Amino acid sequence: MVEDLLLKNAMLIDPSMGIKGQRDIVITNGHIKTVATEISTGTAQRVIDVEGKIVTSGLIDLHTHVADGLIPIGCSPDECGVYSGVTTVCDGGSLGWANFRGLPRYITPAVKTEVLSFLNLASTGLAVMPEIWDRRNLDLASTLDTIQEFPETIKGLKVRAIGAFVRNLGLEGFSLVKGLSRKAGLPLMVHLGTEPEEEVGETELAEFTKGMLGMLEAGDILTHVFTWKRGGVIDQDGVMLHEAEEARRRGVIFDVANAKTNFSFSIARKAIGRGFRPSCISTDLTGVNLQSVHSLPVSMSKFMAAGLTLEEVVAMTTCNPAQVIKESHRKGCLRAGYPADLTILELKQGEFNFSDGIQGRSFTGDYLLVPRLTIKKGVLIKANPQFP
Repeated sequence: MVEDLLLKNAMLIDPSMGIKGQRDIVITNGHIKTVATEISTGTAQRVIDVEGKIVTSGLIDLHTHVADGLIPIGCSPDECGVYSGVTTVCDGGSLGWANFRGLPRYITPAVKTEVLSFLNLASTGLAVMPEIWDRRNLDLASTLDTIQEFPETIKGLKVRAIGAFVRNLGLEGFSLVKGLSRKAGLPLMVHLGTEPEEEVGETELAEFTKGMLGMLEAGDILTHVFTWKRGGVIDQDGVMLHEAEEARRRGVIFDVANAKTNFSFSIARKAIGRGFRPSCISTDLTGVNLQSVHSLPVSMSKFMAAGLTLEEVVAMTTCNPAQVIKESHRKGCLRAGYPADLTILELKQGEFNFSDGIQGRSFTGDYLLVPRLTIKKGVLIKANPQFP
């Protein structure tokens, strides 16, 4: 492990402390020791000049599927984690109570990326999809037991408001899962958007969406907020449902979750143009969308093309998700004493072609954030950018 590392001439962006400017950073024993404008190289065992590079606290991806080998769509935590400039990934409900133990037993001990989790309300998570089509797919008591067994790892609960759930469990079923999240003291992450082939009526879906929004509380999370699919909360003109506006005012979190087909650049650009800002940018990376979503820095670049500033996309991938998962005491900030989780990025300017979430569509952006180096608890890891 690097005992004493000095990063010189960093363009540091830390929205949690309102910092944007050149700084030097000293890392000792896996922790941040000093952040200052000019630090002598005399005592450093190793010096890295990062002039021209952006340095942030370690990026956090709030929504991934990294149960690699435990579910069909799982991907490697390190591929979408440290090799992409991301120091912490949150698995977004890949596993339920019946198979969750495979994550800490087989996956997290073997990777460099820190893996946290949202526990799926369906007993077996996404091992078989659709995962919830009947009340018997839920075991609330066993789910609660699992939460209590892994309090450091499980940061919330996850439910997909897909057609099968809406049609067969409806608002009564949603009230059950919301009640469990309240009892556990954890936020509930709700997947928005039904597939075109799912058999659920427009009126039934609209009533469910509005009723579900009314049950959400501060800290709960709506994910795929820019979906173009039925069951979303923002329309094609970028206008948000009244009930979603009310939920937002109550403190409900709005998460991007780029994914392969749950994102519309047009909707995002129009909503942002109207003044809406999502709370967090995440990828929803899986083993089947890695070649289109690529990485969290690519998703950040997409939202710069949609109208967000560099400082905003950094906040949405550092301090904001750290607050959502209640880890602000050790993540999302480059304060002295914090674990040395850092991301070093290069901002490239040009014409970059990004994939949209609507099949066959793409759009261009002027900027691309490229991860160059990841530091996890003081250990240097060379990034492997996924964007072709």
